[in-house]
Amino acid sequence: MATRKVLAAAGHGARAVRTKSAQQFIQAASEPADVLVLGCGIAGCTTALRAARQGLKVTMLTATEDPHDCNSYWAQGGIIYRAEDDTPELLSSDVISAGAGRCTEDAVAMLARDGPRRVEEILIDDVQVPFDRDGEDNLLRCLEASHNRARIIHFKDQTGAAITESMLSATTKAENVTLVQSATAVDLLRHDGHCVGAVVIDNVTGERHLIPSRVTVMATGGLGDIYAHTSNPDTARGDGYAMAQRAGVDLQNMEFVQFHPTTLYFPGERRFLLTEALRGVGARLRDRSGRAFAKEYHPAGELACRDIVSRMITAEMGKQNEPCMYLDCSHHDADYLYQRFPAISEHCKARGLDIAKDLLPVVPAAHFHCGGVKTDLDGQTSLKGLYAAGEVACTGLHGANRLASTSLLEGLVWGSAIVEHLTEEERMENMKQGGCVLSGANEAFETMEKLRPKEADNAQWAVEDVKDTYKQVQTIMWEKVGVERTPDHLVSAVTELKEIATGVEAKYMNHRVTPEGVGLRNASLVASLVAESALANPASVGTHYMKEELTAASA
Repeated sequence: MATRKVLAAAGHGARAVRTKSAQQFIQAASEPADVLVLGCGIAGCTTALRAARQGLKVTMLTATEDPHDCNSYWAQGGIIYRAEDDTPELLSSDVISAGAGRCTEDAVAMLARDGPRRVEEILIDDVQVPFDRDGEDNLLRCLEASHNRARIIHFKDQTGAAITESMLSATTKAENVTLVQSATAVDLLRHDGHCVGAVVIDNVTGERHLIPSRVTVMATGGLGDIYAHTSNPDTARGDGYAMAQRAGVDLQNMEFVQFHPTTLYFPGERRFLLTEALRGVGARLRDRSGRAFAKEYHPAGELACRDIVSRMITAEMGKQNEPCMYLDCSHHDADYLYQRFPAISEHCKARGLDIAKDLLPVVPAAHFHCGGVKTDLDGQTSLKGLYAAGEVACTGLHGANRLASTSLLEGLVWGSAIVEHLTEEERMENMKQGGCVLSGANEAFETMEKLRPKEADNAQWAVEDVKDTYKQVQTIMWEKVGVERTPDHLVSAVTELKEIATGVEAKYMNHRVTPEGVGLRNASLVASLVAESALANPASVGTHYMKEELTAASA
C-alpha cells in the first residue's frame, strides 16, 4: 500500500465518494438502470461519467470495498499523449510493431487518432489530473520501450492512482451515477438474445440479487491473478471473460498474455511492479555478478518489446539457475530517482534497498491480457445490449503484444466510444422505450436460480479447499502456460485445467455462493480458456512464445 501513502503525501489523496451498500441499493432498485457498468477503473469511469452527462441513469458496480482497488489504480508509468513532433501515423507504427503485426489496423488508427484528444479533453481539461510539469507549466514527457518518441505523460510513478482518483471523484459527483461497492457480479442475465443486466452477490450478506439494465458495460479488467506471479491485484481473476463465456459471448486472442519483465522479487511477497519508465531513463539489466546482458539478446537491449525482455530475463535465470536477475538504476542522480519514482523508492526502502545504489531483484510477471471479449470499434460484443471496454475487451488493438502505456488510453478511448454509440438519437430513443427489461431480467434470474439445488445455500465450501485449488491453477499457469510454452506443457495444462474447472463448477453449484467461490470459478474457467487457445495456435508470435513448434499430434 505504499503507493497510496506517497500519493496522499503529495497532496492528491483519496477523496470521499457517494456510494450505497449493495443491500441498500438493490432494495431500492425498482427500475432498470439505463447503463450498468461493471468495474470502476478508467474504462468504467469514462463510460459512467460520459453516459451520466448525457442524461442516462448509471449504476457502477465494484466487487471491492475500496473503489480504488482496480488495475487502473496500480498503473505506474504513464499514459500516451503526444510528442511535439508526433503524428497518428508514428504512434500507429509503434503499436503495430509491438503487436507483432497481429493488430487490427482500424482499432490502431482509432486509438492513434482519438487517444491524444481524449487525454486532453477528459484528463487534462475536465477532471484535471495533476500530471507532472516543468517550471513553465509544460507537461513533462518521457520515453518508454518501443516508442519512437517521448510521448508519455505521468504523475511521478503513480499515474494510474492520480487518474483513478480524479476520474472517480468526477464520476461519483455526477447526478445520475450511483456507485455500489462490495457487490460481486456473478453472471450476465440473458433474455431473448439480449443482455438485460447481471446477477450479483452482496459480499456482506452473501445474498444473490439481480440488477436489471437496458445496457451493460463490462469494464472488469484482466486476468493476471490466474498466474503465480503477477503485477496485478488479487481481484484480476478474469471475471469478465468468464461471465461472457458462460453467456455465449465471443472471445478472441485468449492466448496472448503479456508478462512485464521487471517486478520486484522478494520470496513470499506479491510481485511489485518496477515501471517501464525506469528502463526508459537508462536502467540496465544485470546478473548477480554485475554483467549487463540485454544487448546480447536484442539490439534495443532493455528497450526491446516486453515479451523479448521477459524472455531474456527468464533465459538468464535458467542458464544460471538463479531465482531472479537484477535492475540497476545507479547510473542516475539519486535525487532525480527519488523524486521521479517516489512510490518505488519507498517500497524498496522498506525492504532495505536503495534504488539509487542497489541492484533490484526482478522477475517477469503476468501483467496484461491482450485478448478478451471480442468487440467492434463501438465496443459492442456479440450479445445485444452488452458492451466491453478496457483490458477485458478485445478490438484487436494490441495484436500479439501490447505497447507500453496504451492500456489506460485504451480504456479512455473505448469508454468514450461506447457512450457516443449509445447516445446516437435513434438508439437513445429505443433504449428509453425498452419496457421489457425488468420482466426479462426477472425471468432470466429465476431460470438461473432453478439450476441450483435448494439445499446448496446451506452447504459451506471449505475456505482452505478454495485457496488450495486456486493455488493449483496459478502454479499450472505459471509453469506450463507462462513466458515460454511447449506443446507437451500445453497439452498437460489443458487436461489438468479442464478437470479442475469441471470440479469447481460442480462444487460452486452445490455450495453457498461466496466472493471467493466466484473468484475460483472464474479463474479456473479462464485459465482453461487461455491454455486451450494457446494449444490451438500453431504460430509462435508475440507473447505466445513456443520453444517448440506445435505439431498436429500435439494439437
